[in-house]
Amino acid sequence: MSLCLLQVLTPLHVGEGAQVGAVDLPVARERHSAWPFVPGASLKGALRAFARYQGVLAEDIRNVFGSEPHESLSRGATQFGDGILLALPARTFARTFALLASPLSLARFAQQVTDAPPIPTPDSAEWLLVGKGFDLIVSGKEAAIVEDLCFLQKHDEQVDAWAAFLRQRWLGEESPLKHLTIVHDDVFAHAAHAWLPTRTRNAIDQATGVVDDKKLFGVEYLAPETLLGTIMDGEHRAIPLSGEAFPRGGHNSTGSGRVTLWREKP
Repeated sequence: MSLCLLQVLTPLHVGEGAQVGAVDLPVARERHSAWPFVPGASLKGALRAFARYQGVLAEDIRNVFGSEPHESLSRGATQFGDGILLALPARTFARTFALLASPLSLARFAQQVTDAPPIPTPDSAEWLLVGKGFDLIVSGKEAAIVEDLCFLQKHDEQVDAWAAFLRQRWLGEESPLKHLTIVHDDVFAHAAHAWLPTRTRNAIDQATGVVDDKKLFGVEYLAPETLLGTIMDGEHRAIPLSGEAFPRGGHNSTGSGRVTLWREKP
């Protein structure tokens, strides 16, 4: 079994239909937590298409992913788990952004891996924890502002330990983990619900092939730098990537939906 990290590079939309509300095309969400996630079947299909594009032998693709639709049914040797939310970016007043995680998101990730550091835990929803050298406090004030909320800030060595752990085992030194910020589980749940970016898009008139000005729809996305943990269990040496970008999700033709899958380093 291999625990991997899925890193979003450009806005990612993986939806499960439409709904009546402010956002016409929301992202897929877990029912119990309402956190965004990437279905394992969706990830498997994207990796299969990428393997074909990279010229992997058809036999190797069949062994890893299973039979093609026109062939007799056979299972692939690899199982793909859902991408479970680990961290998501949020705007701040004092820095470019904070990469928010919570005790629960870290704990769900830590259950799948050995030697994970202790989990940093804010005292209450009023507090956030950051690592050494990263400061969200507004100059001349005592508050750290993230999106539309104010927090009290505390430096915690366990945040640095988690940043180092994720760098060494998956992401490397160029990752944005210096922005790692731990918030209360309830704040993280609010961020996962209310702070995802949305875009308003125009529908295309099928008859003319041009924009229909009277038909607008809103699309919800996972922002760049979002991190999700996923499991690959079984034979996956034929999957030609670790740290290589590939397309996943909708609206690929506009540059959206590019992600990187980082395998755990030996």
